[in-house]
Amino acid sequence: MKIRNTIIIFLVSGFWHGANWTFLAWGLLNALYFLPIMLTKKNRLNTNIVAENRLLPNVKEVFQIGITFFITLIAWVFFRSNTITDALIYLRRMFNEHPLSPPDYFSKKALLFIFILVITEWFQRKKQHALELSAGNKCPSFVRWGLYLVIIFTIFLFSGEQQAFIYFQF
Repeated sequence: MKIRNTIIIFLVSGFWHGANWTFLAWGLLNALYFLPIMLTKKNRLNTNIVAENRLLPNVKEVFQIGITFFITLIAWVFFRSNTITDALIYLRRMFNEHPLSPPDYFSKKALLFIFILVITEWFQRKKQHALELSAGNKCPSFVRWGLYLVIIFTIFLFSGEQQAFIYFQF
């Protein structure tokens, strides 16, 4: 009964995002990702901060982060595709090309910006969000606002074609 209810909840979550088979596939994938940790009763074990009181994660944590990132990317292919066929074609191309080479449209500047964002996320992992900089953190307001302006400038710098916000399609 627990398994059925979990699958139903994730399928409804997919359906809530859109009336398309791709959203249901996204919901089902997330249910399948969740079921093993629910069935082994490990879904409440990893609620602490990664590498707490350490600069870097250990090998096990790096592996866990990588697996989580990878399976999330797979699910998001279905979320963003127009059809199940499109998603499967995209996944096939992902794994048939050179998996460690960046796409042609990635510039070195974009990769640098992604690296900076990942580092920012890592060092702010104890905070509610990565840009949580306040007086309580002993961060001068000019630093906080300077960071915000750099991010806004970078967004404009890397903006390409204007695309509709994903939820405007509903």
